[in-house]
Amino acid sequence: MNRTVAAIKEWINPAWARHRTVPPMEAGLRPNSRLDESRVLLPEGAYEPDDVVPAWGALVFSSGNRVCALRDGQVRTVAEFGGAAGSLAAVGEAVVVAVEGTGLVALDASGSAEELCTDDAVSSCVTDIAALPDGSLLLTVGSSQERADGWARALVRGDRSGRIVRVDGAAARVEAEGLAWPSGIEPAPGGDVLVSLSLDHRIERRAVASLSGRARPFVANLPVYPGRLVAAGDGWWAAAPYVRNRITELLLDEPEVLADMTATVAPRDWFVPRLRSTNPYTDTPQMGQLRVLGVLKPWAPARSYGLVFRMDAGGRVAESLQSRVDGERHGVTGVAVRGGELVVAARGYRNLLAVDDEE
Repeated sequence: MNRTVAAIKEWINPAWARHRTVPPMEAGLRPNSRLDESRVLLPEGAYEPDDVVPAWGALVFSSGNRVCALRDGQVRTVAEFGGAAGSLAAVGEAVVVAVEGTGLVALDASGSAEELCTDDAVSSCVTDIAALPDGSLLLTVGSSQERADGWARALVRGDRSGRIVRVDGAAARVEAEGLAWPSGIEPAPGGDVLVSLSLDHRIERRAVASLSGRARPFVANLPVYPGRLVAAGDGWWAAAPYVRNRITELLLDEPEVLADMTATVAPRDWFVPRLRSTNPYTDTPQMGQLRVLGVLKPWAPARSYGLVFRMDAGGRVAESLQSRVDGERHGVTGVAVRGGELVVAARGYRNLLAVDDEE
């Protein structure tokens, strides 16, 4: 809507104004420090895990241009690619890897790699992969205009060019498009899949037979930008790479201010959520952060955060593991379940974290 028209309508009747709000972290999302108490699995700072899956009797994770395997405390590089290795899926004896600039590559335990699908539809910005019972794969592509590292640009542009793509052998077919950075997909009972829509702050349910058809809300109006999904028992775990904050929401409500920021400020200094915040003195909100005697408080405005949450079959957020603003274990981009253990890829913290799923 034209900004002038919106201002006139708000002046006539304030109730007509539309302002974004951030719902509170409550119920299963009540803040806690469970990620801060979890076990660290990798040497400090040596890797930057993006996604993780159990395979080959190990934990297989992507990090930069590499796919690595962690077994008995030892890490080995399985394969290295010419582009960033992102989303992973264990399919039979192979691990399917989304390689930026290439597409899907099937990798075996020996490191032998075979290109699976290099169609333009899946060559960039693949955010998650799900295997279906019929042997085909469903992929979420965050944006058809951005690369995998373009989430912040998509946020400020209101990008809705995301897709769901079906891959069968070497063929790729777009099943749904016009989505707001779809970032996670996982099968659900009854021939459905759950899909995370990061920029719409919701997780929805779609029929596999009609992915472009009407979606049903599963969890809506989340205080986070949801990411990758993984099934666990009678529910699902969801990674939340970023949490929403009121300053970013204010910017998104003010097109002129947003345009000025993107035109005059370097992208690294935009006030949008990050996977990791080193809190330098140049950070935009430093004077608005809540400190007492120089200590950053856990309830301060979030620039980065650590969060993964579990949903039950009814769409209720049952529990979460968090690292609050004053913690360091931020930027959760991947999650996996291995036996009774939950493994979290905290890309912002540059490590894998493990916690007993029973806790």
